[in-house]
Amino acid sequence: MLRAQGLLEKYGLPGRDLHDLPTSGAAFPDGGHYRMEVSSVDSVAELETVAEESKKRDIPIHRVVSMGPGGTQTLTRQELREFAQIGKESLIEVIMIPSPRAMFDPGSHYHSSWGHASGIRPRGSDQLAYMVEDVMRCLEEGIRGFLFYGEEVIQLFAQMRQNGDIPEETVFKLSYTAGVANPAGARLAESVGTDSINPVTDLSLAMLAALRRATKVPLDIVTVAGEGLGGINRFWEGAEIVRVCSPCYFKQEFISGVEGARAKVKYCVIMQELIEKLNPDLKLSRRGPNDLRLPSPAR
Repeated sequence: MLRAQGLLEKYGLPGRDLHDLPTSGAAFPDGGHYRMEVSSVDSVAELETVAEESKKRDIPIHRVVSMGPGGTQTLTRQELREFAQIGKESLIEVIMIPSPRAMFDPGSHYHSSWGHASGIRPRGSDQLAYMVEDVMRCLEEGIRGFLFYGEEVIQLFAQMRQNGDIPEETVFKLSYTAGVANPAGARLAESVGTDSINPVTDLSLAMLAALRRATKVPLDIVTVAGEGLGGINRFWEGAEIVRVCSPCYFKQEFISGVEGARAKVKYCVIMQELIEKLNPDLKLSRRGPNDLRLPSPAR
């Protein structure tokens, strides 16, 4: 193991999980150490609820993630435009999940006993082209953020961003379904143009610290999730997660629907309260920091 650890360190990776839990020392451009993200905001009504609850509870929500009922292909242009408008007015970054992908294409491999282990990336050039077209449709209606399930798709869109084929301010997020679970995976994700990374949902603090050592982009940490993601609740770890992983997003992914949207904003309040009690030196980013990629609604 000592030889293997030395080889990892030779190539710029931690040779072990960082059980000493070093303080990250990094922050968002506005000086904040953590931000709030609400996932599974899949309708205009849910986004309106998140925005209203954010104001009511005086808690900044920096980002929402939406896939519609089955990817952006199931949202009309009018709905996409409304998502963009609400996001801009509420100073919330809107991340959409474009389609198609393995679970929503004509194939059945994903639904086989081994299919889940293969990921849910677009299959073949036709499906990839459909996804590109779906992203373009979203961009035309003002959306500026996307979540993808594989590094190869982010690399493609990052090249488009660099070459001016899509707006420079477009932001890319890598899903936990891509399976980033170690420092090498985090570094690979950053190298292809990923702007923030969702690690798999159950990594220990020592494992997360090793990922932070390997990448500079924000880590998006699931703090509350339903049984489909293991029934995770990391409320009481929140302050230590921030200290070790900053800059990071806290991702609330639980029940869907309007009532679920209200609950997830409440969970953000609970996270903030606990962090302020356990480590008051850690700062939550203010509402609408300048580096957010807010939507640009079509006129």
